[in-house]
Amino acid sequence: MTKPRRAAPVRAAAASLQRSLGLYAVFTISIGAMIGSGIFVLPGLAFEITGPSVVLAFFLAGIVILPAAVSKSEMATAIPEAGGTYLYIDRAMGPLMGTIAGFGVWFSLVFKAAFALVGIGAYLAFFIEVPERAAAAVLALALIGLNLIGVKQTARVQTVLVTAVLTVLIVFALVGLPNTDPDAFEPFFTNGLQGLLAATGVVFVSYAGVTKVASVAEEVRHPGRNIPAAILVSVFLMMLVYPAVVAVMVGVTPAVELVNTVTPMATAAEQFLGDLGVTVVAATAVIALISMANAGLIASARYPLAMARNALAPSWLQHISARSGAPVAGILVTGLALIALVLFVPILELAKLASAFQLLVFAFVNLAVIAFRESRLDWYQPTFRSPAYPWLQIFGIVAALVLLTQMGTLPFLGALAFIVAGVLWYRAFGQARASRESATRDALRLRAENILVARTQEAVEDRGRHHIFVPIRRPTRPARQQVLIRLALDLAASPGGKVHVLHFDDPLYGSAPTRAEMTYAGELGVELTVAEAGDVNPRGAVHAYVENHDVDLLLTDLPQELRATRTVVRDLRWLRDHVSCDSIFVRNRHLARMDTIVIMGTGGPFDPVKLGVGSAIAASEGSLIRLVHVASEDASEAQMALIEEYHQRLGATLHVPWESRVEPAPNLIESITRLSRGANLVVLGAPSHRIHRFTDLADRIAESVDCPALLVHIPPAEGRSFLDRLLERITA
Repeated sequence: MTKPRRAAPVRAAAASLQRSLGLYAVFTISIGAMIGSGIFVLPGLAFEITGPSVVLAFFLAGIVILPAAVSKSEMATAIPEAGGTYLYIDRAMGPLMGTIAGFGVWFSLVFKAAFALVGIGAYLAFFIEVPERAAAAVLALALIGLNLIGVKQTARVQTVLVTAVLTVLIVFALVGLPNTDPDAFEPFFTNGLQGLLAATGVVFVSYAGVTKVASVAEEVRHPGRNIPAAILVSVFLMMLVYPAVVAVMVGVTPAVELVNTVTPMATAAEQFLGDLGVTVVAATAVIALISMANAGLIASARYPLAMARNALAPSWLQHISARSGAPVAGILVTGLALIALVLFVPILELAKLASAFQLLVFAFVNLAVIAFRESRLDWYQPTFRSPAYPWLQIFGIVAALVLLTQMGTLPFLGALAFIVAGVLWYRAFGQARASRESATRDALRLRAENILVARTQEAVEDRGRHHIFVPIRRPTRPARQQVLIRLALDLAASPGGKVHVLHFDDPLYGSAPTRAEMTYAGELGVELTVAEAGDVNPRGAVHAYVENHDVDLLLTDLPQELRATRTVVRDLRWLRDHVSCDSIFVRNRHLARMDTIVIMGTGGPFDPVKLGVGSAIAASEGSLIRLVHVASEDASEAQMALIEEYHQRLGATLHVPWESRVEPAPNLIESITRLSRGANLVVLGAPSHRIHRFTDLADRIAESVDCPALLVHIPPAEGRSFLDRLLERITA
């Protein structure tokens, strides 16, 4: 089956950033976002957790980040716009998940930058005594000013800083490795596998910044080539450099000193490089931490811009300087948050919480690629594609969640707080404004459509239901009994079809079937039998017959819920929810001719039954089928086009004349009533609503239309899965 085409999400026009970054500039931004507190501060803490295997922990952290790096490289080449993680998750999984990701990643980047600035104080102590937080605030102001000048100028400074730091790290490793003591690595695992995984989770932050370069994709020249190259080279390079540098720290520094220092690289340099080496390393650490803070500010300032473009943040955050091309509003908001954090918040704990959330975000990043690929959107055309898809992404999701479980309770609570904050922000600000297209919703819709169309084709070709069971009770008047028999014969109108009518209460009260109906059944080749139930419990008798006689469809009359018929309605409600076959309840008015049959509310699990029933009746009665769908008032043109396209696919399965009516409307009931005018029969789905009278919305629609209505119900097993409903809810 040919998959339908999908249009790109409609986005509001916005000012564009300038493409001024080349490959090496992108590479240095990527490296600069990694090199910092992870290697200059954390090795001592991680060593205390796992011992010498901290060397392996740094390598494993690179393995865990690799799937997300590959996934983000692919998405950045398909969507080379500012926003990075937020933008990809928003378009893949919808605005709610995008808001959570954008909100949380923005905070985590600011936390990480603030942690780096405060961490500078420990290394500055090798040169001058300054209050750590005051120095961090001054540095934050300087970086804000630098970023306001423009990313091109910022990238030049970043290039110089990162080149210097990377050179020192490589020289440190090359000179230090020959000086290591092999005995220092025994025992290698001091706390087993659990300790190794816990340490890997702690040092994960050392790589977490590598994919942040995707947030400046809109400012990169040749993004399809430069972004994947910069990200992947950065990861592979640091997977070699980090373990080598940490191996030197472990191999030259006494264990008791390594676990008690927050300047492990300077402590290690003192063992084999002397005072000059310590000075060089301390200066390099200061430069690296400034570089890391700067890269964090560059990346995080683009998130408010991207969210504002998608109406998930105030529009003034879209402001871009005409002179420098910098997102001024995003930089100022991010800078103010950065200053507040470095002055007042215990940064180390917040950095750990941010790292935990980053693990969740990287799981989302891998999931986003799967959503984009499976949705088969025409506009999603990356120039770089992930190898080993989808196994690489599945590994990344599982590995990130495993590491998250090793980080303790507090990081879980912190990640939950970010999620709650994102949900509250979306509900309060973005929900009424945001576009609701997403690749996940599109993929779910496409998969559901394919299944529904295939099932509809089967139902139509099957010419309806072969064994129809029609129980009749006293409230059903003779004219309505004739309607039931007529519908049942239309549905079973094929050789081998069978209609069984069972009268309850007073058998003399009923007049169906008539002689004409018996004759018509013979012409159709349908076996029509009539029986009297006698003095039995109607609910139990109907349920037993359905379960014991291979019934395809239960067809019965639904009376108005008057005092005299409440027992009947209760029995029908119970049967609707407990019989194993599909069921149809006929509601309202006498049925005469059937020129037009309306199939109401397409796009759900009831479609195959509704279309199968409607097609069978239309084929027997010579009717026109009208497919009707009333969307919400704020539905976009793209959403309306998708519904119309689905109608075309459904119509292609029919062998009777048909037409389509799709429109958005503020009042569902009024619009449905208007669109069903001129119809002789309406068919609609009737899901279970146990707290209401019978079917809630479906019942209200049936009361509003000017013709009889068939309320179709299917057993729960035939509906959407819990996972599909959950994903649709999350991506709404």
